[in-house]
Amino acid sequence: MHKRFGCFYNDVIMKLSVLIPTYRRPEAINTCLALLAKQSYRGQFEIIIGLDGDAEVTPDPNVPESLLDSTRLVRFAKVGLLSIRKAMLEQAQGEIVLSINDDSYADSELVDAHMDLHRSGNAKVVSGVSTWKPIDTPNLFDLFVQQSNLLFFAPESVTQPVLTDYRNCFGLNMSFPKKLALEAGGFPEMPGCYGYEDIEIAYRLAQAGAELWHAPGAKVVHDHRYVPSDVLRREYLLGRSAWQFAKLNPAFALDLFRRDIRLAEVLGYFSQALEFEYRDAVRVEETFLALSEMEPDGYDFADRQTQRLFEEHWVLLKRYLWRWGVLDAANGQESRWSLVQELGSPPVIIG
Repeated sequence: MHKRFGCFYNDVIMKLSVLIPTYRRPEAINTCLALLAKQSYRGQFEIIIGLDGDAEVTPDPNVPESLLDSTRLVRFAKVGLLSIRKAMLEQAQGEIVLSINDDSYADSELVDAHMDLHRSGNAKVVSGVSTWKPIDTPNLFDLFVQQSNLLFFAPESVTQPVLTDYRNCFGLNMSFPKKLALEAGGFPEMPGCYGYEDIEIAYRLAQAGAELWHAPGAKVVHDHRYVPSDVLRREYLLGRSAWQFAKLNPAFALDLFRRDIRLAEVLGYFSQALEFEYRDAVRVEETFLALSEMEPDGYDFADRQTQRLFEEHWVLLKRYLWRWGVLDAANGQESRWSLVQELGSPPVIIG
């Protein structure tokens, strides 16, 4: 007998579990569920929604009637994305788990595109396509985010599934076998960690023998409008996460970062770079923040030269904030992100 919002499906072997963490975005999760209700897939699947924080912060979503008997709400104390991903994976009843975000709006063929590949033999990680939700009146920064590689690699221009790399496997649209994922260690217990958890588990699954595939038919629209300070904070937090993963999975970190960031000489280099590049980072930060106040007229990010101009201007600041995050994590410093111009003096390596 199925139980609304609490079905453990003891009488049914579920083929797929869709895992969705959500925090403080009721409109997004409601839209996400409304589109999942329109899937062309005719197999059975469950949806697990991980609610981060109490109901005042993250209210229960409006679950479409057609999904009521297959949707489970699991509420957590404010624990963060990675802890919720870990718990949902362990609780999933499906043989395959599909990870999306609350702001990932599914195309009607999303589930079919993922499951078609999983039916075809060897264990696979399947990564789909994420496109940005258009903004009605974009500023120059909006175009930079949505039409360049500022945050995500551009999707491969293919019409048929192709082998891909773990660096292209993002948790907002990725599926894999639950059993193999748990055998490989699942998601780690790393409270407060932001970023890399999706590509790191894809890396481990590949090491365990899974093939990594890009599925151009598995599409979501990503409804997330960033402002410049969001992107700057993201880089600092990724630096902190990089340090944690370098300790947890050194092989992954070495492959991704091309150097062992745990070494004293590397940390010393980061510390010197922050000291020497501080003034340049402040100047770049000022122009970066100003992009959200500028009109997009005259800029064409479809032109690769225009993309490169903006990306290369940004890379110094990106590296600066990432190294700052690495050093703070290495020093045991609690997260303390602020704009570089408000930092006062850059962090140094201790010990």
